[in-house]
Amino acid sequence: MWFLTFIGKNLWRRRTRSLLTIVGVALAIAAAVSLVGVAVGFERTYLDIYRGRGVDLVVQRSGRSEQLNSGLDESLGDSMRALPGVKEVIGGIVDVVSFEQHDLWYVLVNGWAADVRLFEDLKLLSGRQLRAGERGKVMLGKVLAANLGKGVGDTLELFGQDFKVVGVYESFNVYDNGAVILLLDELQTLTDRPHQVTGFTVQADRESGNVDLERLRKQIEDLQPGISALPTTEFIANVNQIKMARATSWVTSTIALVLGAIGVLNTMIMSVYERRREIGILRAVGWRPRRVVRMVLGESLLLTLGGAVVGSLAGVAITRFFSHLPVTSGIVQGSIDPDVIAQGFAIALGMGLAGAVYPAYWSTRLRPVEALRAK
Repeated sequence: MWFLTFIGKNLWRRRTRSLLTIVGVALAIAAAVSLVGVAVGFERTYLDIYRGRGVDLVVQRSGRSEQLNSGLDESLGDSMRALPGVKEVIGGIVDVVSFEQHDLWYVLVNGWAADVRLFEDLKLLSGRQLRAGERGKVMLGKVLAANLGKGVGDTLELFGQDFKVVGVYESFNVYDNGAVILLLDELQTLTDRPHQVTGFTVQADRESGNVDLERLRKQIEDLQPGISALPTTEFIANVNQIKMARATSWVTSTIALVLGAIGVLNTMIMSVYERRREIGILRAVGWRPRRVVRMVLGESLLLTLGGAVVGSLAGVAITRFFSHLPVTSGIVQGSIDPDVIAQGFAIALGMGLAGAVYPAYWSTRLRPVEALRAK
């Protein structure tokens, strides 16, 4: 306990430098926690969309990493439904639109048939569900409705045409809450994809006994050349946007972390240099080299631990802030996975060790007599 108090007093004596180091580490950790947290949240939320609906396989054109670029004939759905072990097959279209006047640039448009079970997952906040055969009608997620300032009865322009909002809904995931829903056949006409869908979701019939997903996957792929049936986790892992978000977040975070580690290294080198005489006295009164090393490492770790606490809190606050901005509210959820925060603390401690190794080694090379002569 005395040793920790001694380390704390050393840092307090140079509190301005210590505070600046903590701020530098905090900025690096905040960048890592927020960026990586958003990327991980993006992937897990996307995965929850499928898992929450019991989807086992996602069927799309092989070689396509995005559903937007995929195109399959609707009749393939009937062939899959006839396979043993298949409980449900749902086909749909996914497209994107922009509302430039509201600074919304990547809004999902879902095309669903009027009788699909997907509507059961939505909680109607106002209005009604889409009905088969009607035209010029849409439903809006609550986040998109709020961002556009639209409600039931209002008119919305999509694909150069006016649509009437007949319902506002709430979903269990952030992406549907920021999306538009049209009837499938109308969206097929608007996007010039007659009798086509961008993909199918397949739910296996587990009530009939053990289901061999690998066998079912092969049976589906044998139905038509050029299609792939991927388990949900594999499908999500290969989505281009997710891979890009993951890579970009880690590259940016790594740059920030390297700069933070350099700041810690500079602080500890200056600390040891300015305290050469003090270290010489400690060595003269019996301190072993390893105890001096423990002191330098302890000071560095304490600084980075403080930076990790501040940075993690800042990262969570930044993420929540962006989850309420109109331009990102339909993409960013307002929570950070605990694993990401744990990684932030681990990285901060790694920064502390990396920034203290050389100063600690240098401190052991100081001879007590020479150190005592230092001014």
